[in-house]
Amino acid sequence: MNKKNALISLTNKDKLEELVSNLIKNDYQIVATTSTAQAIKDLGYECQLVEDIAHFPEILNGRVKTLQPEIHGGILADLNNDKHLEDLSKYHLKAFSLVVCNLYEFEKTLKKEDEAFKDKLNNNSKEELEKIKNKNIIESIDIGGITLIRAASKNYEHVSILCNPEDYDEFIERLNNDEIDYLYNQKLACKGFIHTANYDSLIANYFMKITNNDDQLLISAPKMQELRYGENPHQQAQVYLNKEPLSYSINTSNVIQGKELSYNNMVDVDTAYQLIMEYDINCAVAIKHATPCGIGWGKDIEEAYDNCFKVDSKSIFGGIVILNNKVTKSLAKKLTKIFLEIVIAPSYEEDALEIFKAKKNLRIIKGDFNNNNKSYSQTKSIRGAYLVQTGQQNPLIIEQVTHTKVDLNTQAQLNMLNKVVKHVKSNAIVIGQNNHVLGICGGMVNRIDAAKYALNYALNNINYHEDEVLLLASDGFFPFNDIVELCIENNIKFIIQPGGSLNDEKMIEACDQAAIGMVFTKQRFFRH
Repeated sequence: MNKKNALISLTNKDKLEELVSNLIKNDYQIVATTSTAQAIKDLGYECQLVEDIAHFPEILNGRVKTLQPEIHGGILADLNNDKHLEDLSKYHLKAFSLVVCNLYEFEKTLKKEDEAFKDKLNNNSKEELEKIKNKNIIESIDIGGITLIRAASKNYEHVSILCNPEDYDEFIERLNNDEIDYLYNQKLACKGFIHTANYDSLIANYFMKITNNDDQLLISAPKMQELRYGENPHQQAQVYLNKEPLSYSINTSNVIQGKELSYNNMVDVDTAYQLIMEYDINCAVAIKHATPCGIGWGKDIEEAYDNCFKVDSKSIFGGIVILNNKVTKSLAKKLTKIFLEIVIAPSYEEDALEIFKAKKNLRIIKGDFNNNNKSYSQTKSIRGAYLVQTGQQNPLIIEQVTHTKVDLNTQAQLNMLNKVVKHVKSNAIVIGQNNHVLGICGGMVNRIDAAKYALNYALNNINYHEDEVLLLASDGFFPFNDIVELCIENNIKFIIQPGGSLNDEKMIEACDQAAIGMVFTKQRFFRH
């Protein structure tokens, strides 16, 4: 049997012995780069060094080792082309039928250097640290490996490319059964090009970040899973994950009970995380169809849930509930009294988990509620394009615009309501009283209908007291005084809105006549 040639150059040497032993058994001759060759020899197998067939040593501290015609000629040769065969013979080149290669760990180095930068920042110049950090990151950019993988992938008719140890088992099985064919190599080539494209996108995104370049949107996301269906049963769907672990997100969530999450579940979970991320006090949020239908705060998480439930005890049915503190046995009993799709919390008492087991289809999610990385950008696909924007920031300035001044305590309550408004579809109205949300409405095509709907829920909320004033938050300005008139009729004495209407002065005048305190944020919270 004629020997075949395999080139191996690895950073990740997992499952190396299993691969090499089967290559040797199948009469392969192995050529390897220095550190990989040493690992193979340590396992008790023979191999040639790349420099032995290239007749040129590794140089520039390993920056150049496989970038040689003796290597790439043997990888790229089309064995059906007589001129290529002639060149192989003329220049005494080995034809490789297998390339095994993975790349310098750029992503791992990036995270490591980011952490080291934070640790050293207080004691060193930021500029000097940036230079050191960037130099270390640059050294982790693979050049030869990328070229090997691309070359082998291009010539997949004659060459198999393995760039992930997870693919070794199938390769070995096919090798031992003589089943390595054109279509299999084509699939490996696809994986090779995906691997290099992902790697290049990581590098390009790093450089775009440090140079503030936004000329391209490069998205590289591994598939997490196939979903049962999309928004509706006739639609197919998959979920792909951002490789960066983010708190308050699906990619750091652990489903510890219940059915797999659906497409709509994931949209709801994301909405829930984005809203509860606003609060550092005990908070519970109910979401239905990607819209908040309840939110509550309390001295403990159970009281927060009680107040959340009272906002809309009908709409919460079939929704999801997210809580930012440990779920107790007592709270678990309340949560299982109604039909819910999902419960999300940072932790659960063991007794609470036992109670949830009685509802086997109820998804129980343990989420990451770390406060360290709340900033994010938003990407949305539309037909033929992507839209990207920064996340909403809460307004830093509240402008008192009426004769009736809003004291600090009331301002704080208005701010709590305004944070809810941010996550309700426009036109959004949120009504509250005494640190309770009483009514929420959004997604309507005019603001007055939304206000009437929210007010109806507020006036029928068990927490409502008719002898105490109400507060109203709006995501947009008031172009007409119909909202102010509604406030006058229903004892709403404080309003928070962005301002910016041509009729702002008329709204202020109407509020002054009714002794209503109104503040402007100068920042709207439209959510489409």
